[in-house]
Amino acid sequence: MKLSIVIPCYNEEENVALFYNEAVNALQDIICDTEFIFINDGSKDNTYNELIKIVDNTSYDVKIIQFSRNFGKEAALLAGLENAKGDYVSVIDADLQQRPAYILEMISILDEDTDYDCVAAYQEIRKEGKVLTFFKDCFYRIINKMTEVEFVKSASDFRTLRRNVVDAILSLHERCRFSKGIFSWVGFNTFYMPYRVEERLNGNSKWSFWKLFAYAVDGIVAFSTMPLVIASIIGIILFIISIIFMFVIIIKTVIWGDPVAGFPTLASLLLLTAGIQLLCMGILGQYLAKNYTESKQRPMYIIKEIIDKKK
Repeated sequence: MKLSIVIPCYNEEENVALFYNEAVNALQDIICDTEFIFINDGSKDNTYNELIKIVDNTSYDVKIIQFSRNFGKEAALLAGLENAKGDYVSVIDADLQQRPAYILEMISILDEDTDYDCVAAYQEIRKEGKVLTFFKDCFYRIINKMTEVEFVKSASDFRTLRRNVVDAILSLHERCRFSKGIFSWVGFNTFYMPYRVEERLNGNSKWSFWKLFAYAVDGIVAFSTMPLVIASIIGIILFIISIIFMFVIIIKTVIWGDPVAGFPTLASLLLLTAGIQLLCMGILGQYLAKNYTESKQRPMYIIKEIIDKKK
């Protein structure tokens, strides 16, 4: 098997058939040596029935992995990689914002240069609003300063991997997964290929600003302990400032007889220190929560059904 295509799906009833037809047309040269792996991540619409129609009417290798509920894209990616058998494995969304034709370009790059182990697509022209672009840029600047691995700006999960890269990714058994970080952490030589993101044909994006923010926090916590160091430094600085401030008040009172600062000053200091303490406790809580999740050793996903159509 030359190529496995991993396609996570969540509420994509209007897109899966369009995606499959476009992929078949784009990959005609290697379609007989290609398998499609659709992971239905607990969709609440008619995605499952649309996938069944694809299986019933296709003459190519198509597998449907049906989750028992929605476990998230990270779980769907893992399930797809664990079930992929190809020498090359491509990860792509079903919404057709990432065109299947790019997969041929990725394979061509890997075939022509054996030094590369992975081809990752990045947005050459960003189409998000200025506010979202600003926050994404801030995220990449922050995480690259906090971690030892490099996070390439605008690089997406849309990529094609050699089998050795897939095996390395699957060797990591962590449950709190952040794929962008894992792709970088395992290393290997990666070629970053520019591509153009298309407009969604149907449906709405599953990513809101707050979901992206939570995802960014997960990424920082998963690949850096720097927030804990920062929290400790803040605590040390506040302790030193409080000691200095205490001596200043004592000296002013003894020498000049100045009264101790009144309620507004005291209230402001209490609010400041309490806020910083809560911030540091929140940072610590994020790490404790990840450890708690890992310690339970629950599976990342539960499969309700697998439908495997072989040609």
